[in-house]
Amino acid sequence: MSLREYTFAYQVHDDKNSLSPADQSLIEISVNACGKAYAPYSDFKVGAAIRTTDQQVIVGSNQENGAFPIGQCAERVALYNMIHHLGRLPIDTISISVDNPQQKTPASPCGSCRQVLSEYRSFQKTPIRLLLTLAGGGVVYEINDVMDILPFAFDGAFLGL
Repeated sequence: MSLREYTFAYQVHDDKNSLSPADQSLIEISVNACGKAYAPYSDFKVGAAIRTTDQQVIVGSNQENGAFPIGQCAERVALYNMIHHLGRLPIDTISISVDNPQQKTPASPCGSCRQVLSEYRSFQKTPIRLLLTLAGGGVVYEINDVMDILPFAFDGAFLGL
């Protein structure tokens, strides 16, 4: 038997002001997308803004449903919106913002979103950077690659693809 360990480093910024103007703008866009969220059950509003490598930006917000399993997370709404309207463009950065007064730290993507983002990351073969924020401001978590938060992702290789 051998013991193996997985760790990763991420940056914690006191606020968005230490980031580039382009990143600050992307955060503002994801914060604004929270306003389009439909979250009457949880009041956990999430906005996501995707910036492609050619600097196009597309957004999504979470959309709840009374039958909880069929709601859609902001990250997946944004990704599928991008694919539908722009095609499978390479993604540079995704900003994910949470607007909920109970939330004290930025939230990371759920397991389903991690899986979907990791598959897209495998498709594009280059890192997808994440910026995790609260809509009310404060700290920003910067993760260099979505694969850092899902190290044992299930992908097409398991299916012989």
